[in-house]
Amino acid sequence: MKKTVLVITTAVIFIGCQEKKEDTTIPQKEEKKQTVQVEKKEEKTEITEKKVVDLNGETIFKAKGCAACHHTKNEGVGPSLSKISQVYSQDKSKLINFLKGKEKPIVDPQKFGIMSPQLNATKAMSDDELSALADFILKH
Repeated sequence: MKKTVLVITTAVIFIGCQEKKEDTTIPQKEEKKQTVQVEKKEEKTEITEKKVVDLNGETIFKAKGCAACHHTKNEGVGPSLSKISQVYSQDKSKLINFLKGKEKPIVDPQKFGIMSPQLNATKAMSDDELSALADFILKH
């Protein structure tokens, strides 16, 4: 009789342990699915944010700090926008190449030392941003 009770008790404990193991496995799988869905949503948000770019040349000119040295008609620390426009004679490609660091300065080369650090900012711009910026400068 004692052996029968011992066998039954052992069987109940063994079966009970197996049921608990199965119960804890199911919620873990569901949690992993939820985590993957959240990560996918975050990736979509980042992609959308990267596509938004302001291609207004005047906005770029001001945002990059160009207006601190370059004024519309008056000479300042840097040459005026009207002088830059005259020297480049509406040759947008040469101006863009200068802003990319691929052309030597042709407008007040003696002032280039001041502009040199700013070229790092313009070199980092996209072609579309540089095009918009050049269009803005050449309007003057």
